[in-house]
Formats: sequence, C-alpha cells, structure tokens
Amino acid sequence: MAAPPTLETARAAFDGGRFDIALQILRALPEVLGDSAERAEIARLRCMSAYRLGELDEAATLVSLIIDPVGSHADDAGRFDMLAIGVVAAGELARFDEAIEHLRRLLSLATRAGTLASHVRGRGSVAICFALLGDAWAGQRLLAELIGLFQGLPEQLRLEATARNNHTSVCLQLVRLATQGGDAAGAAEAMDHAQSSLDRCVEIASTLNDPRLKAFANVHQGEVAMMRGDPAHALALLTPAAAEAESTGLWAHCRQLNLLMAEARLTAGDSAAALTHLDKAGARLGDGHEIGLRIRVHSGLHRAWAARGDSAQALGHLERARELAQYRQYRQMQAQSRFLRTRLEFEHLYPFRGKPT
Repeated sequence: MAAPPTLETARAAFDGGRFDIALQILRALPEVLGDSAERAEIARLRCMSAYRLGELDEAATLVSLIIDPVGSHADDAGRFDMLAIGVVAAGELARFDEAIEHLRRLLSLATRAGTLASHVRGRGSVAICFALLGDAWAGQRLLAELIGLFQGLPEQLRLEATARNNHTSVCLQLVRLATQGGDAAGAAEAMDHAQSSLDRCVEIASTLNDPRLKAFANVHQGEVAMMRGDPAHALALLTPAAAEAESTGLWAHCRQLNLLMAEARLTAGDSAAALTHLDKAGARLGDGHEIGLRIRVHSGLHRAWAARGDSAQALGHLERARELAQYRQYRQMQAQSRFLRTRLEFEHLYPFRGKPT
C-alpha cells in the first residue's frame, strides 16, 4: 500500500524541482491538516507549484483566499511570494484590478524589508504589471534599471536570472510590437537588448543547473530564432527542449515549446506537423491559463486549418483568437482608465493638500 501524502513529501518534491508531483500531493492533503502555520505552508507551496506549472487560475485564487486568513500565519517572505505570484498570475488572466491590488500590498512589504531582493522583486513586479497592461516600454525601462544593479555575485544569480528572464520576455514583446508597427530600427534595438539578457540567462541556468531556468531560456531562444527568420534553427533548439521539459514535468513550458514548434512548422509549410504540436500545446488549455498563450494557440490553429483547406475550422479559431484579444484589450483599457482617473483625482481635486493657509 502506498504511503499517504504528507507535507514533507510535497516539500521534498518541490525542492527537487518536481512541481507536478508536489502539486498533486498538495491538492490531496486535507485542508484541516495541522495547525495554522502548517496550513500556511501547504497553501504557500501549492500556490507556488501551481504558478510554476502555469496553472494560473489556481494560483491566483489561492492567493486571494489565503493572503489574509492564512497569510497572517506566514512570515513576510511567505506573504511576499504569494503576492508576487498573484500580481503575475492575475495579470496573465487579464484580472488587472486584482493584480494591481496585490502589487500595492507587495510594494508595502518590499519597502519594509529594504533589501536588494525585495527591491528587485518589487520593482520587477511593477515592470511586469506595466507590460501586461499594454505598456511594454515602461516595463522594459524598469527592468533595464534593475539588471544594472547586479554584479555577478554567486548569491545574486537566481535573483538576476528572474530579472533577466523578465527583461528578455518584455524586450521580445517590444520586438513584436515594433515589427507590427513597421519600426525596423526599434525592433533591432529591442532584439539586441533581448539577446544580451538571454545570453546571460543561458549562462546562469547552466551555472545553477536549474531545469526551470533552462526551460525559460529554451523558450526564448526558440522565439529569437523564429523572429530572426530561421525556423530550422528554432526546431533544432526546441525539439530536445520540449522533451526535457516533459521529462521534468514542466507543464507550462511544454505548452510554450509546443506552440513555438507549431509556429516553426507552419513557417516551414508543414501544417500537419503543426497541428500535432498545437494539439499538445492546447491540451488542457483553458480559462485557467495565460490569455496570451491561448490567443497564439487559436491563431496557430487558424493558420494550420486554413493551410489544409478547412475554412470552417480555420474561421472558428480565428474568431476565438479575436474574442480573447478583444477581451484582453478591454480589460487593459479599463484598468488603465481607473489608474489614470485615480491619479488625476488625487492631483487635481486636492491640489493644496499639506500647504499652509
């Protein structure tokens, strides 16, 4: 008979990078298990495992449920972890009001901590929030400032890898925007910045021998190869990377790598192989996963079915991609409007606050 799941076995799986196993164990643990501190640890590990596997709705929901009743039994580091996850997870799901509220609380904790790690993670969360709200330029500026703080010290490597990975991602977003806008010079500049941070990410991932950091680097290397117009090189990078991500149970990276392989196959004219990869990328992909990935999967399915002459299938996926893109844009504009309105009200309705009469 198999041993019952325990917090200790889940923690060991998490520490070993097997977030899939950790999450399965943590989901099976009774919610009433142990004292408040133990429940806080279970919730924190489950939240972090779900997030690292791309189960964003589960992660964001856990943050909202536990940050007050259970988070009060966690230390500042535990609350910081959950809030940082909440910012990105809610933002990737276009739940921007929720993301901004988590960010407000996160920055309050970061200010109290006053450490390099809290500063980098706090400002980094602001940058990602900007990018998710549609202002990738502001996000890139903040992240460029942060990566300038690192001096290559061993104790800074993991923190630097996170900042560099986010910088690479936002710079590649800028490459796409500049390319779509016909700004060749802007695209080239953003690509140079992305390549610089990506090279450092690859170096750190190798030094730390961290499968998740390697998977992030693999995703970005594949993206760069595609953006440089070399689908054959992209496939040469992505095929072993996808196998490695699958062997280590990194669900989110498997989805991203299969999407990129599908896009490379489509560029090479192989729609049948593209559909195989898109089916893998789209497996279990729904409302609980990042909206940007879902848009790209439906866009890929539109291209693949159109290439195979199935207009009905192609149109259905095109409409779904447009619906998701419009929903995200609506939520972005709504959040931007609320943020701007709040600032204007503060600045213009109370212009004499604190001034002597």
